[in-house]
Amino acid sequence: MARLRSAIAALLAAALLTACESPGQDAPVGASDLLSRPRTVGAWPGANGLSGVNGDPVLDRAHTERFCAARGRPCRVAHTYTDRASWESMTRGSDWVFEFYAGFDGALVISQGLTPEDGTQDDLAACARGAHDQLWRDFGAVMTRHGRGDSVVRLGWEFNGDFMPWHAADPGTWITCYRRAADGIRATNPDVLLDWTINAHGTPPGICGGVSTTCYPGDEYVDIVGIDNYDHWPASGSAAEFAATAAAPEGLDWLYAFARERGKLFSVGEWGVVPTGDAGRENPEFVRWMHAWFAAHADGLAYEAYFSDCSAGGVQSSLFRTGPECRANPGSAAVYRELFGGAV
Repeated sequence: MARLRSAIAALLAAALLTACESPGQDAPVGASDLLSRPRTVGAWPGANGLSGVNGDPVLDRAHTERFCAARGRPCRVAHTYTDRASWESMTRGSDWVFEFYAGFDGALVISQGLTPEDGTQDDLAACARGAHDQLWRDFGAVMTRHGRGDSVVRLGWEFNGDFMPWHAADPGTWITCYRRAADGIRATNPDVLLDWTINAHGTPPGICGGVSTTCYPGDEYVDIVGIDNYDHWPASGSAAEFAATAAAPEGLDWLYAFARERGKLFSVGEWGVVPTGDAGRENPEFVRWMHAWFAAHADGLAYEAYFSDCSAGGVQSSLFRTGPECRANPGSAAVYRELFGGAV
């Protein structure tokens, strides 16, 4: 996961370097509108499934649409991240996040931390005390100012891993901080959809008591329950292994059942092959198994977004980029194009 954080940091750096090049904005389609459309079990994306990607190597509309053109189907979801260099940059200074996706005709998903990248448990405690309430209100106002109020915010995502500065070492403090952030954003942006997302395949004993759902902030604070699910730790070498991992605690099936018991839609905001992980190679069959899972759960699936990465030290999950910095995953790219591409 340290590699994944490096990948996201590289995407943010590239995005900020090109901040002055964003296009003009058209009126976007809201996430709520797109999510209200029926999705057919057994097909994905189908006519209304929300499938997409992050911008790579820049978190912007052009690079997202380049990926979508390569797969042969427009993306209905663009996944981006705030710059977490400081409290200021991740909240009231986040205009660039929305400017970079001006005119994107789909749902925007924003991963937003609960502390800056160099934050500590003291920062979480200050958040829980209300020290940053105004900044959360400011972030909501930024979203509405750019016509993106009706977007998904993955607030404090992957909190159940010790690699995140906002990890939930103290569940009570984490939940209180999350709730204050949620209340602050909603105060100025009542249309926001809040996505509570875990990291798949395990929660350390010192975080959330070893079970991610211990840190669930409550149904009134969550619109979507989500998971980030990569082919690593453990990698899936067979369909049986994939199914066993999905069924195990902190897996796809396990969390999907938790979401549906609460009447929540489900998301997979990040997923991909990880040739740099314990698999040691690309895995086209993982793409096939994920697609089958999405199709089988289409009626309860809010969205899924592949995580494309070509950065040094990253997961090297890229499917369509080429260049010396990229590890090629041609088999996975071919299966992804076959299953996720084609006419709408």
